[in-house]
Amino acid sequence: MFPPDAKLWDKGGKVMKTKQWSPEKEINRATIGIGNWTTREIIEHRVNETIKVFEALQNALPKLEAAADIIVDRAKKGGKVITIGAGGSGVAGMSVMRELPQNHRDIDPRQFTYHVTGGPAIFQPLGCEELEDSREEGQADVEKLGISEQDVVISISATGRTPYTRGAAQAARSRGAYTMGLLCQTGTELEDEVDLPIILEIGPEMFMGATCEKAASAQKDALDAIMDAVVVRLGATDDNRTRARLVHEKARIRARFFEQTQQPVAIATIPPSHNTG
Repeated sequence: MFPPDAKLWDKGGKVMKTKQWSPEKEINRATIGIGNWTTREIIEHRVNETIKVFEALQNALPKLEAAADIIVDRAKKGGKVITIGAGGSGVAGMSVMRELPQNHRDIDPRQFTYHVTGGPAIFQPLGCEELEDSREEGQADVEKLGISEQDVVISISATGRTPYTRGAAQAARSRGAYTMGLLCQTGTELEDEVDLPIILEIGPEMFMGATCEKAASAQKDALDAIMDAVVVRLGATDDNRTRARLVHEKARIRARFFEQTQQPVAIATIPPSHNTG
C-alpha cells in the first residue's frame, strides 16, 4: 500500500495524476448570494436538491445491485456485514443497520452491525469529530471488530478522504474482507482503496464545508435500498410485510392486524418495473 503522500510515475518518468479530494469540489456556485435570498427561496432550493439525490441513486443502480448480491452471498456463509464511518457518515450507516434487527427479527444484530468513530461518545453535543483524522484509530477498530475474510465492510465517507475510514477500509481489505465504499464525490482516495466503490454524484452541498446534509441523505437512501434487497433475498420478510420484534405495543398491533388479513398488503400485484400506470 502506498503512503498517503506517495507520488507515482509512469513509464516515461512523468508524475501520474492520483485521485485526491480537494475543497474545490465543494464549491456551490448556485448558492452564492444565499444570504440575500428569502426564506422561501432557501427552503425551495434545498428541497429541489433532493432531485440530485434521486438521480445519483438511479445512476448507481448497477453498483447497488452488485452490493446487495455480494452481501447476501457472504451472509449466507456466516459472514458479518458492518458499516463503518466517522461523524454524520457513520451515523447514516448506524441509522440503517440498527433498524434491521428491529424490523426483521430473523436478522442477527451480531451479524449485521455498525461502528461509528468514537463509539457512544459520538452522541455528546460535539461528538468526537477529531478522531476522523486518525488512520490508526480506524485500523485498530477493525482489529477490535474481528473482521475476517468472510465479512463485508461498508466504508461510508462523503468526501472519500477521511483518514479514519480509509484506515478501516485498508485494514479490512488486508484481512481478506470484501470492502465497499459509499462516496459522494468522484476522484477521491477511498475510491481506489475498496473492492466496490459506490459513487453517489450529488454535487456540492448548499454550504461549502457541509458534508452531512444531502450527502447523508444519499448515503442512507443507498444503504436502505441495498438492505431492502438483502432482507428479501435472505427470506427475512413475508413478501412486503416485516417479521418485526414485538417489543412495543405498536408492533404487536401490527402483528395482530397482519394475522387477521393473512395476505400481503399491497397496492399493486405486478412488479414495479412493469407498472406503467
